[in-house]
Amino acid sequence: MADPAATLAYLQRVPLFRALPAKELEFIARSVKERVYEPGAAIVKQGEPGVGFFLIAEGRVEVAHDGHRIRDMGPGEFFGEMALMEERIRTATVTAKDRTRCLQLVRWDFRALLKENPDLAVKMLEVVVQRLREHPPTHESD
Repeated sequence: MADPAATLAYLQRVPLFRALPAKELEFIARSVKERVYEPGAAIVKQGEPGVGFFLIAEGRVEVAHDGHRIRDMGPGEFFGEMALMEERIRTATVTAKDRTRCLQLVRWDFRALLKENPDLAVKMLEVVVQRLREHPPTHESD
């Protein structure tokens, strides 16, 4: 089980959550679930429904699209923020390279917070736009 104080400290380092008041951060921290993945395990798979956000607490992962490596990520980095906003299929596969511990937040818990904190929605949009600029879609899916 995730240590609440450690979870709060991790969340405070995420740009998406950094500006939130303590009350909202504590709500998010209480909603987070800890997940551990062994090397080679798929954390999320391209083409499957996305249900939430993952923050890497320990370990390293590889992000791949259509079998091609996009990048590696490590502690403090996160993925799946778009899945918090809407239910769509995953656009990439994320695989643990090392034993990896992630903190996961699911969409339904996050949406309750968004309703109470519109500033968070604005910050989320900024992160999503930045990610899209860095990795534009290779095809239209709409």
